[in-house]
Amino acid sequence: MDNEGDALSAFRQQWQRELVTTPSPQKQASQPKEKEETPPPDNDEEKAKKLFLRGIELERYGQLYEAVQHYKRAVQLLPDVEQRLYQSGDHRADTPEVESEAEAEAPRDAAPATDLESDDDDVSGDLAARFQRILARKERFCEPELPQKGVHISWLPHELVLVVLRWVVSSELDAASLERVALACRGLYLAARDPDLWRSLCVRTWGLDCGTPKSLGYPCWRQMYVRRARLLLHGCYISKTTYLRHGENAYQDTFYRPCYLIEYYRYLRFFPEGLVLMWTTADEPAACVGHLKNRATKNNVQGIMSGHYRLIGDKVIVVLKKTCDKKAERLPAAHTRFRTRRRDPPSEPQEQMYHLELQLRAVKSRRNWQLAWRGYSVASRRDQWTAFEIQPAKFPPFSFSRVRNYTADSAAPLY
Repeated sequence: MDNEGDALSAFRQQWQRELVTTPSPQKQASQPKEKEETPPPDNDEEKAKKLFLRGIELERYGQLYEAVQHYKRAVQLLPDVEQRLYQSGDHRADTPEVESEAEAEAPRDAAPATDLESDDDDVSGDLAARFQRILARKERFCEPELPQKGVHISWLPHELVLVVLRWVVSSELDAASLERVALACRGLYLAARDPDLWRSLCVRTWGLDCGTPKSLGYPCWRQMYVRRARLLLHGCYISKTTYLRHGENAYQDTFYRPCYLIEYYRYLRFFPEGLVLMWTTADEPAACVGHLKNRATKNNVQGIMSGHYRLIGDKVIVVLKKTCDKKAERLPAAHTRFRTRRRDPPSEPQEQMYHLELQLRAVKSRRNWQLAWRGYSVASRRDQWTAFEIQPAKFPPFSFSRVRNYTADSAAPLY
């Protein structure tokens, strides 16, 4: 009995101690509960990466439709998700393992960083070949200089880049804009030297029977287009003529005779399909070149003649036609009532044909920059031709001037 009493008393003492240390349910409800630590929700970047990696996995198993859906959702959340994945290295865990260690080490040895630096420092040799080696090792068309959230041109495949360049050249054969695009980066430099692009330029310039670079002694289609004689189409050729003309003697002072300085300009604008516009006027080039942009001249511009040209070697043959409406003089309105039975004679159109023969010349390092006169004749009738003597003072050469407005937009691509 004593042992049972001792055990009972010990149990009671332990129970009282537990009551003191353990708070009541009411106290537990009144005390503030500690916040449980919950994992923060994934941000848009993590969601986009997970969707993109899931798309890669689906693509490996042949589920292309589902993979494209995941790619779309990932790009909508983060446009440059693929670039960030490759920069962070998260894609390495999902990439398939190579079969052997030799295959894994091969690409590392093929493109070390020191080789890229040596290629950048090497300025000897073919520049295009050096750029091809660099881009082949980087496995990218081009890289944005600054981080971007929008779509970059480097995402486009090579075929679409060539289509864009054909729009840059356009149907106006603007090869100068193509060369300016090539100065942007290495990838565009190589794309702007595509042989099919320059072959189309040569065919549109000299026709289907233009020959091949090897048969004419040129290394490639681009060199053939650059070195061969051709007309520049992204501007117009301008010639300024200046001479002195003596006036009549004064009425009071017979020894005084005035002298006038006469200045006027000739403008020639060539188009790829063989059309040419010529304008002789006293206005300055800044006010005139804009009127020669389109093939169809405006009605309010007088004096612009249209015709055709043909390029034969380094010579340009231009034939222009000018139509003048010569109307008979009419009687004043006060006298028409006395001549009611008389009809006005019909207008008599008078045509004039202008025949120009010019030669392409180079000015220092600028090819095809000047057109020199070789012949000039005018015919008012078919059988009556008037040939002019070519004098340097009366017929100065044409010099080319680029007009940016001519190539500001593209109506059709190069075909």
